[in-house]
Amino acid sequence: MNLIFGFVLILSTIILIFIDPNTLLSAMLSGGNKALSLTTRMAVVYAVWLGVFELLEQSGLAKKFASSIKPLNTKLFGTLPDKANDFISLNISANVLGMSGATTPMGIKAIQELEKHPNTEYAIAMFFVINATSVQIIPSSVLALRASLNSLNPSSIVLPTILATLLSTIIGVLLTKVFIKKRR
Repeated sequence: MNLIFGFVLILSTIILIFIDPNTLLSAMLSGGNKALSLTTRMAVVYAVWLGVFELLEQSGLAKKFASSIKPLNTKLFGTLPDKANDFISLNISANVLGMSGATTPMGIKAIQELEKHPNTEYAIAMFFVINATSVQIIPSSVLALRASLNSLNPSSIVLPTILATLLSTIIGVLLTKVFIKKRR
């Protein structure tokens, strides 16, 4: 796939050099400027949410939240080590808030904790599926992106996002339960 995109990029650059070199240079400079601006805005959004999750963890609220959804986690993943349950709970809650990029550190920690214990292949597979499909109630990243690009109605994607992510998560969970067996 990278070969195809690379080929299209090189071909279109060569064509634009001969057809309209001023447009090519202008587009490259403005594209870089827009990318840097967008990256800065998204970094701020992620920093805020990562700070919120750090406060939740330090205050002990994350532990309380993890224990409150432990029955759901047990139903989905099977028996989990406590630390893995904590990280999985934080990861899922961050995904629900639409901060999929900010969940990576928690996801890595959850997998590391699961790998320390025997017979956690099913839990790792289920966690991967739930993390990849991630039900989003508040798609914060997309809302911030749409708002930063001056969308007329940035929140118009909330209901379609909830429905699409809910459906993908349900299908992913069912397929995982069908094709990957839990070890008892």
